[in-house]
Amino acid sequence: MNYLHYKVNAGPTKIIKVSLSDNANVRLLDTLNYYKYRLGKSYNSSSEHTDKIACTFTPPHKGEWHVIVDLAGQGSEVRAFVEVVDGAQKL
Repeated sequence: MNYLHYKVNAGPTKIIKVSLSDNANVRLLDTLNYYKYRLGKSYNSSSEHTDKIACTFTPPHKGEWHVIVDLAGQGSEVRAFVEVVDGAQKL
């Protein structure tokens, strides 16, 4: 399974911004569900965007989060930029 992985620390007062070079599936997972995803097991995503170039997430609680960028079998490549910003800042 090929995917990009970014680990961030954030909570409900933060926004995780993801910008992509091409459309891809983007998921926000907690640590337990990231390990399930990595092993190919059934997992629960806190939030998910499909076929997007840019998206934002607001984590439901403070902690370690995993942003997964997955092409879902598409043949192209993708680059991603992930940043955590204060929720009070304008997007």
